[in-house]
Amino acid sequence: MIALDMRTVISSYTISNFICMIVIAVLWGQNRRRFAGVGFWLGNFILQFAGLSLFALRGITPPVYSIMISNPLFIGGTALLYEGLGRFIGKPGRRLVPYFILAGYMIIHTYFTFGSPSLAARTILFSGALMIVSMQCAWLLFSDPNSEQRSATAGAGYVFIAFSIASAIRIAVELLTPPRENFFRSNVYETLILVCYQMLYIILTFTLSLMVNRRLFFTIEKDIIARRQTEEALRQSEKKFSKAFQSSPDAIIISRLEDGRFVEANDGFCRLTGYSHEEILSATSLSLSLWVNPDNRREIVAELKKNSHVANMKIDFRIKSGKILNCLYSGELITLGDEACILSVVRDISQREQAEKIVRLRLELWEFATAHSMKELMQKALDEIEELTDSLIGFYHFVQEDQGTLTLQAWSTRTRATYCKAEGEGMHYPIVQAGVWTDCLSERKPVIHNDYASLPHRKGLPAGHAPLIRELVVPTMREGRIVSVLGVGNKPAEYNEQDVVLVTYIADLVWTIVTQKRTDEEIQRLNAQLTHLAMTDELTGLENRRSFFIQGEEEIRRCRRYRTVLSLIMFDLDSFKDVNDTYGHDVGDTVLKCITSALLKKIRDVDIAARLGGEEFGILLPNTTAAAAVSLAERLRLAIEEEICLEKDQQIRVTASIGVASYDGNADAPDLEHLLRDADIAMYHAKRRGKNRVVHLGGPGTG
Repeated sequence: MIALDMRTVISSYTISNFICMIVIAVLWGQNRRRFAGVGFWLGNFILQFAGLSLFALRGITPPVYSIMISNPLFIGGTALLYEGLGRFIGKPGRRLVPYFILAGYMIIHTYFTFGSPSLAARTILFSGALMIVSMQCAWLLFSDPNSEQRSATAGAGYVFIAFSIASAIRIAVELLTPPRENFFRSNVYETLILVCYQMLYIILTFTLSLMVNRRLFFTIEKDIIARRQTEEALRQSEKKFSKAFQSSPDAIIISRLEDGRFVEANDGFCRLTGYSHEEILSATSLSLSLWVNPDNRREIVAELKKNSHVANMKIDFRIKSGKILNCLYSGELITLGDEACILSVVRDISQREQAEKIVRLRLELWEFATAHSMKELMQKALDEIEELTDSLIGFYHFVQEDQGTLTLQAWSTRTRATYCKAEGEGMHYPIVQAGVWTDCLSERKPVIHNDYASLPHRKGLPAGHAPLIRELVVPTMREGRIVSVLGVGNKPAEYNEQDVVLVTYIADLVWTIVTQKRTDEEIQRLNAQLTHLAMTDELTGLENRRSFFIQGEEEIRRCRRYRTVLSLIMFDLDSFKDVNDTYGHDVGDTVLKCITSALLKKIRDVDIAARLGGEEFGILLPNTTAAAAVSLAERLRLAIEEEICLEKDQQIRVTASIGVASYDGNADAPDLEHLLRDADIAMYHAKRRGKNRVVHLGGPGTG
């Protein structure tokens, strides 16, 4: 009866989903040109219907269709719905989280379908993915700052919250109830949750339709209000146009469409360009060379003839001083009398563009620093500053602690490649030998030299150095001390205070990043040193006991997982106490180093050799059979026996008793303690049998 009920629920769910899909399809057909994102909604409903249809055929069609394909269609559809909601409410940005969730879901779902089949795991995985994407949808709808739009989207937001809660309950039920193997023999709770999903899906369809209708209502209402305002504005336009035209802070001009001759210009345009009112009205935009790229005017004229207006086009304008401004241009095609004219509005966004570039550069430099050296970082910063200031030269120096010595750290890429072939990068030299650019050090503030050739106290440039026309040099201060100097040069126009602010900010940022990178590198070096000290035997340079156990346990885990063979050699130097008693501990230490050298010549890079204590050593041999380990142990025994340790013209020989223990990969791998104990027992037998021999626990010995 339960199986029948579940199939009935799924069938009902499929039918209701189909009806909902038809509703959304109609909604899309009516509004696809009006609202963005509705097509993604329809995509969701189509995928959901396809998934449900395959799901209903579980037990009839192969699992690859009814399980492997159907479930991802649900999650994929919900991801499309999330994308559509974002577009519908006009939120910019990439919404990638659901797609990452979908990718991860498909990988794990595949595992629990074919690798380790588990209905419970798939159910929890599906519910978890649906819960997360539903919460994302709810957050998207409730976080809209537009109060009117938020009131329209709230209903759908609550539905997604309900989906999240239902999914969480389903996860809890799955965890608390006995596992099942047949989905269609689910308990009553699972059936109720699926019914809940079905009802929520129907409610979601209703709320989406309501959301579109309310949005349409708001749009129509705004259009009506805008139309009334436009009609009123038209009645007042003649009266207000002249006043608005002249008092606007933006640059506004009227010019003839045919030849670009100016008809009228406001004070804002005169201030922006530096031309007088008379100069403007007696010329054209082309004769004044306002367009950095004359093709821009032809493009604007063509667009105006086609669409009657141009909005917020980024254009570079050249003003009277020769300076180039980044501007936003908007134009409208109007008629004065019988003549076609252009009403143009120009807004200088140079500072805004520069601020955006600075923010971008700040993020880029921090990110760049994580994967590149300090030298590369400084060169990258100089390249960016050159671009921001239109400079052709860039250099960066550190100022030493004595405040009297400079160290050249970096040139920009263009300086190195094109302008400067002089030696000196990384070299130290006194400040008194440097050029006039070090005025920034004596004055302790940024210095501009816009006419370098006229400076009476300038010094000659070294052979291969770039010719210098003008320069801007900025010192960076920390705790009252100058720590670095950053300079740029040979800008086509003169450097100004705006350049000073920009270069000062970037120079300070570069020093902050350099200091942080220095600190991070020092911390990494100290951590590596501490790790080495903590894991290495000071006398022999081998791994110490702690490191041996850490790496050994990792190898044991690998053996258990992949059922690979593993062997362990443990040896003790015979009568080593006699060496210490006869020659002293210093000689004993020399012998231990000598034996270590012989040991390292016999083992592989993957083998783990350690001094376990005193004259006792251990060697862990991954992927090594018992026979191979015994063979290696015998070679090692002979090497130790034949090794001659020299100390003050004395030849000292020692022997070793060696024990071997192995794991053949056919049973549960023992822990490292057990393996060491077996090797220790084998070594003890080697001692008992006369020393200087190899004994394998459970196998024949040699020696």
